[in-house]
Amino acid sequence: MSTDLVTASDVQSGDALGAAAACVRSVGEVVRGALCADISRLVAHDAAARLGEDAEGVHQARVATRRLRSNLGTFSPVLRSSPTARLVKDLRWLSRALGTVRDLDVLRGRISKDVLTLDPLARGDGMTLIESIDAQRVTAMGSLASVLGSKRYRSLLASLAVTAVNPPFRRSAGLPAEDFLGTAIRDRYAALATAVADLPAVPQDDELHVVRILAKPTRYVAELGADVLGAPCGRFARRITDLCDALGNLNDGSKASEWLDHVTIAPWRAFAVGRVRASEIGRMVDARATWARSWDRAQAAAAEMAWTQHAGSPLA
Repeated sequence: MSTDLVTASDVQSGDALGAAAACVRSVGEVVRGALCADISRLVAHDAAARLGEDAEGVHQARVATRRLRSNLGTFSPVLRSSPTARLVKDLRWLSRALGTVRDLDVLRGRISKDVLTLDPLARGDGMTLIESIDAQRVTAMGSLASVLGSKRYRSLLASLAVTAVNPPFRRSAGLPAEDFLGTAIRDRYAALATAVADLPAVPQDDELHVVRILAKPTRYVAELGADVLGAPCGRFARRITDLCDALGNLNDGSKASEWLDHVTIAPWRAFAVGRVRASEIGRMVDARATWARSWDRAQAAAAEMAWTQHAGSPLA
């Protein structure tokens, strides 16, 4: 089949494949819906991200950039590569700036909970950790403000607006969404299952982070497929979401431990830091058990979709 460029209206009307395909939801319709939703999310949280006072605003802006990058990659077979390659590059640049602030917000939330568990006399020493995070966030927000105030960011928003209105579709975007999504979800899951199967009996944090990286695009495309492929795909998407959350919690704990390794603090406050570290270790032990159970449930959901490639049950 030709992969010549077609317009969004071609896909919407079914002209790309003829009248016979007009009653079937096309890949292009799914792509445009996903792009519009994520671009709208980014724009809606732009002001909050600029102000930096609302951690959720930064979070949602970062989620939007991640989903956009993931979906542009998943649907690359039906999109012209020249315009989307630049979008992906700029979205990665934006995501890094948002991610630095978001990671500090997550770190602050974790450490704050740990500090609250300290004895009242030690809590003041623990608060110095919060003050250190806040100082780092001020610097990170300065960098983010420069990014969001740049010409490159304005150009990115303009390009995203054009893409939402008229995505650079190939003719293959007129194909039925069901077949494309089924294959895309299966391929993403196969890569994820292989990565889990290749893990050692006791995986390291960085090895589990690789699994998390593969799980996220699997989640995103499964969520898009739920409306097209039905309830089994919806259940699979929810189970992969649970897996992402469990692995994300583990990754956040790993980052917190690394931050504690390098933070500068007065020697007489070391006891409080030790208590905070002990709390983080306990939470990471729980997270390791949770991710393994989440993976088992994800495999069971995948089996409902009649897939045959499953990895063995991971060991915590």
